[in-house]
Amino acid sequence: MSMSPTFLAFHTASRALAASQANIDVTGNNIANVNTKGYTRQRVDQNSISSGGYTQKYGLPMASPGWGVEVSGISQSRDPFLDARFRDQASEKGKLDTILSGLSDLESIFDEASTDGLLNELSNFINDLQTLSQTPSAGDIAFITRTAAQKVTQIMNVYSNQVTQVRNQQIFDLSRVVIENEFNTKVKGIADLNDQIRKEQTYGNTPNELLDKRNLLIDELSELAKIKVTSLPEKITEDLTIERLTVSLYDTATGASISLVDRGLYNTLYVTDNGDRVNVGIASSFGSAASGDITAHFSGGSIRGYLDLINGKGINEFRGALYYRDSMDIFASNFARVLNDLNTVDPLNPKPLFTASGGGAITAENIRISDEWLADATYITTSTYGSDGGDNILRMIAAIDTDTSFYKDAADPSSTVMFKGSFHDYLSGLIGEVALDAELYQNYTDTSANVLNGLYAARESISGVSLNEEGISLMAYQKSYNAAMRYFTVLDEAVDALINRMGIAGR
Repeated sequence: MSMSPTFLAFHTASRALAASQANIDVTGNNIANVNTKGYTRQRVDQNSISSGGYTQKYGLPMASPGWGVEVSGISQSRDPFLDARFRDQASEKGKLDTILSGLSDLESIFDEASTDGLLNELSNFINDLQTLSQTPSAGDIAFITRTAAQKVTQIMNVYSNQVTQVRNQQIFDLSRVVIENEFNTKVKGIADLNDQIRKEQTYGNTPNELLDKRNLLIDELSELAKIKVTSLPEKITEDLTIERLTVSLYDTATGASISLVDRGLYNTLYVTDNGDRVNVGIASSFGSAASGDITAHFSGGSIRGYLDLINGKGINEFRGALYYRDSMDIFASNFARVLNDLNTVDPLNPKPLFTASGGGAITAENIRISDEWLADATYITTSTYGSDGGDNILRMIAAIDTDTSFYKDAADPSSTVMFKGSFHDYLSGLIGEVALDAELYQNYTDTSANVLNGLYAARESISGVSLNEEGISLMAYQKSYNAAMRYFTVLDEAVDALINRMGIAGR
């Protein structure tokens, strides 16, 4: 065994001291950021230095110690697989939270438990009709009956307007808040951070804090849409390779990926409102994605939730605001059809009790008492046989209470029958649907939240800062720092003996 150079050990001690200092500094930085949102626990990357590196053809075999330790960098403790799973689940929860919020707003409109709604007013109208059937010639009872009918139409107007308001609010939130202020801002922020990180890595720096900011933006973006994040090495020079991060909108149904961010480039989204249909388009400035409608490619995130609430018409789609608006229109138009038909004795001389405000087809939004009935409370036909009996009023009561066909187009009996039952059954079913939908999505949301919390805990166990772990590490690095200092002392004493005492020992 040959003897290593005398002063080489000082380099080993110096590197040990520097490595211990780096570990202490990084541990202190971790402790300082224990409550910083998005912070990722950092660690010192270090490796031992070999004493080899060349081969002597005729050199004698010898054992030699290494040359100590070197700090090769400071990296973050992250698990890409857990990141992807967390973001996928955040996308699902973002969609469910949005849908649940919208359904809760719709449920409050049709709430018959805490308020006297349409079912109550319909019952009052039937009761007044029964009273009128007993005294059909009483003008005051006819007046009360007309007022009850007017309340029924007004409640329909209110329901329809409130459903429209909920939908309009969803459109505003999607367009102005989610797309313009959140989504587009975040993709631009990620692209800007890509540029900064690229520059720092090109200059040989480790931009961990910038990486944390970018990861936080990506996490927040995943709540808005289903995204796919790809990180690939990009060769800048023969000796330098840096990270190239891209973000794409990912459609799980088709597997399509639409580019959102690539290095410092980014694409933005916009909303178009076509009345009964709201679409989301992409203003593509790079990549293969053509500018235009990408509504069908949103498979998750709050944007998908908003689109379901705004565009959903039921049947093979989500039961959104349009479904409940159209359902109320079907109720209003068929309610008017049945009573208008019964009030008309002579088919050539129609006597409508209900009409549309402004003319046209009757909907829940425009249904009202006809001008003729409004001018004369006795306009309602009490008897079809010219007697003073109220047999026609009884027919009206029976038509409301017994099963009838609800046509999609009330003016066309050959159109699709949407429901068969009484008017009370129709309303009860509609109210039950929105309540069941809200309850169902509450369960979905709770389950999704539990899964997300589990993934968050798993990710935090790797990326988060634990004060207990950092405290233990701090003590360990302090001991290694003190040991390195002691190593210096030992070397100093050995060199002193070598220089000042060798050759005089034993004199």
